[in-house]
Amino acid sequence: MDYGIPHADNLPSFRTEIAEVLSPTNPLGIKAGGEGGTTPALSVIVNALVDALKDYGVRDVQMPVTPYTVWRTLQAAKQNDESARHGQDIRQSQEKV
Repeated sequence: MDYGIPHADNLPSFRTEIAEVLSPTNPLGIKAGGEGGTTPALSVIVNALVDALKDYGVRDVQMPVTPYTVWRTLQAAKQNDESARHGQDIRQSQEKV
C-alpha cells in the first residue's frame, strides 16, 4: 500500500523559533523529552493482560504487574467465582424447599 505523505513543496512556508526556558528542577536546566511516547505503554500492557484473563473472571489488575500480582488476581477471581456459585447453589436449594 502506498500512502500519500506531504513533502516540503506541499506545505506552506513558516518560520520557526527556539524559545528556551530552562527547567528549574535540576542544576543543568534540562527537560525530559523522551518519555512522552512511553507513557501509555503501561496502561496498554495492563489492558491487554486484563483482556487475556477476562475468561477467568479478572476485571482489573493492580500495578505493578508482577507474576505474584497476576497469580493473586487469578486466585481472587477464582475465589469470587466459587463464592458466587456457592451462593447460587444455596438460593436454588432454598427455592426447592
